[in-house]
Amino acid sequence: MVSDSDQHQRLEALSAHHPNWVLRCRGHLVSGEPFELILFRGFSSSTSHSTTVDADGSLLQAGDQLETIEILKAPLQPDGEQILQPARAPEAFWQALSGNSPWVTH
Repeated sequence: MVSDSDQHQRLEALSAHHPNWVLRCRGHLVSGEPFELILFRGFSSSTSHSTTVDADGSLLQAGDQLETIEILKAPLQPDGEQILQPARAPEAFWQALSGNSPWVTH
């Protein structure tokens, strides 16, 4: 099983290869608090909680639960988001990505 911190690294790499995507990840921290991460062009930002200053570290720690991943069109627009792929559980997200989905450019 792939850890959520490993998935986070894979998501950063994916976002670096698709500059027209913003990946939004949601879940719960080990403390039970909800979190939201935004990934764009290989970089992550937490919109829900403070993080440590460590460019090489994952924003997800042991026990944090990544629950959904969605793809939005970049750049984000203040008057509305354009959803390219609705939120899915991580397993379904990676499975769809490995298929021939029209939103994925190989």
